[in-house]
Amino acid sequence: MQPIVLNAVEDHQFSDPVPVGQPVGEPVAQARTAGEYSLQGAAAETGIWECTPGSFRRGVKEAEYSYIICGEGTFTPDGGEPLAFRSGDTLCFPPDSQGTWTIRETVRKSYVIFTR
Repeated sequence: MQPIVLNAVEDHQFSDPVPVGQPVGEPVAQARTAGEYSLQGAAAETGIWECTPGSFRRGVKEAEYSYIICGEGTFTPDGGEPLAFRSGDTLCFPPDSQGTWTIRETVRKSYVIFTR
């Protein structure tokens, strides 16, 4: 299998912004993606994701690895304490991690979602 490079992403390469799936209050955060790629044979997908300020429920059920390129906020797992993150941080979510994102400054992250 050949490695791939997801080159630096320019604004025009992102999808159009859409409201997040499960908003919590106002403002309703807008998300967009770029460079999505299904990793053949690895049961994973990767890409770049960006989200404006707002709060929403995490909609991904699978395990996820994310590297925060820029921005800041918190993720509060159900029944847990808020976890603050900012540019340069890495977040690892086990499968079935549920909770609430609160984005304070527009976040751009690279991610890998493990689909198996």
